[in-house]
Amino acid sequence: MEKKNTLFKNTIYKSILSMVNIVIPLIIGPYITRLLDVELYGIYNKTFSVFQFFLAFASFGVYNFGVREISKIRNDKKKVSQLFTNLFVISLISNLFVLVIYIIYALLTSSGITTTIYMIFIIQFAANIVYVEFVNEALENYKFITVKSVIVKIIYFISLLLFLSKPDDIIIYAVIVSLTVLLNNIISFIYAKRKISFDFCSIEIKKYLKPLIAVLVITNVDLLYSQLDRVMLGEYVSNVSVTMYYIPYYIVSTLAAIPYSIINVSIPRLSYILKNESKEKYEEKLNNSLSSLMFIIVPMCLGIFVVAKEVIFIYAGKKYMAAVVPLMIACITRIFISLESVMNNLVMYPNDKENRILKVSLCCGLLNLLMNYILVYFKILNPSTALITTGFSEIIVLIWHYLYAKRNMKIKVEILSKKNITYFALGILFIPISLIIRKLNLGFILTLLLIILICSFMYFIVLYIKKDTNLLFILDKFKRKLKVGKK
Repeated sequence: MEKKNTLFKNTIYKSILSMVNIVIPLIIGPYITRLLDVELYGIYNKTFSVFQFFLAFASFGVYNFGVREISKIRNDKKKVSQLFTNLFVISLISNLFVLVIYIIYALLTSSGITTTIYMIFIIQFAANIVYVEFVNEALENYKFITVKSVIVKIIYFISLLLFLSKPDDIIIYAVIVSLTVLLNNIISFIYAKRKISFDFCSIEIKKYLKPLIAVLVITNVDLLYSQLDRVMLGEYVSNVSVTMYYIPYYIVSTLAAIPYSIINVSIPRLSYILKNESKEKYEEKLNNSLSSLMFIIVPMCLGIFVVAKEVIFIYAGKKYMAAVVPLMIACITRIFISLESVMNNLVMYPNDKENRILKVSLCCGLLNLLMNYILVYFKILNPSTALITTGFSEIIVLIWHYLYAKRNMKIKVEILSKKNITYFALGILFIPISLIIRKLNLGFILTLLLIILICSFMYFIVLYIKKDTNLLFILDKFKRKLKVGKK
């Protein structure tokens, strides 16, 4: 019971953090998209997409590897210290090595404002060197992570309001974003160092290279999906098309951060259960996490789907209305991508199936690359078609992993459980409800509010009547909190 409560508290902290990560972008996002020049913002997004390729290799898979491995030995302070030191040294070397290549690339392939933005992003390489949040994640210090991140986000929010005022302030924007990342990572580094000291007596870099390379490819397979899409859109279509892709992707990813907190907090716990407890206990916790994720992600994605037009107008304004259809596509594919994330992070990864993830992800990533080039050949590459090919590729990853887990690993992953099917069926009902409300022609605000309220009411009332365990568990926890508060 104590572990369950701890997991619940960790999920609450992660959810609070995710909510802050949602609220602030939703407040500041419309300000940025409306203020900044469309072409300059497109240049920034294209440059940032290329920069993220380099940053992914600089990170060298240290974060994800660190979370999993330290969570297994977190009760042995000496081993934790040794592993932490090795990972820090490896991260330092990989960041400096990639940084040199990055600078050469930037100077040879860009000019003017693009080069300036590339150089500003060097700040984030410095931040990446001291990015040791994997220690706090593995030791489940979610309270610290949440409080720290909330404070940094508030500073970021205030900085944007104070220093961003003109359409051509794209350089100022890049500086603020980069310095915010640096501040966040420095605070985490200081906190982690208070808990764990360096131990340079046991440096074994070669020992960790092979597993880190595997994790590097696994955790950065997104480079062959959404990142690849953005780079190809910038190369073969236009800088503005990158933004038309990025805005829907960013909105859905940002909102999905709340249910994804369930996955994030479950990784170290499931890794621990697999090593120290039974397979049955692991499967129980796995499927609880899966149903909890679907309980939130399905209504969230289908809810955004039915009000996509209003969401884009509120978030980005009239000049980005071409992003409505891409947003609707991103919503549908996000449900399947979420299931794929469960298979990768909670099934394959804790069971040491890195090679399996690597093979499947590379195959489907190359498939996505091939489909994108076919779109380029027929001159139909655009934000919507790019999102469709990526979604199709990731659905194949999901099916491939699911069948392997069922047949070869003998793990019961209850994707098609009665609860999950119920969530999806109720979410589908949002579509006819929204269409009926739109027929009434009640105006922008009233239509939006009625769709949200009626769909939400229908979803939760039906689940309450059916005595859904996820809903009842959350209600019970909040009732207890309220009773404690009153006392």
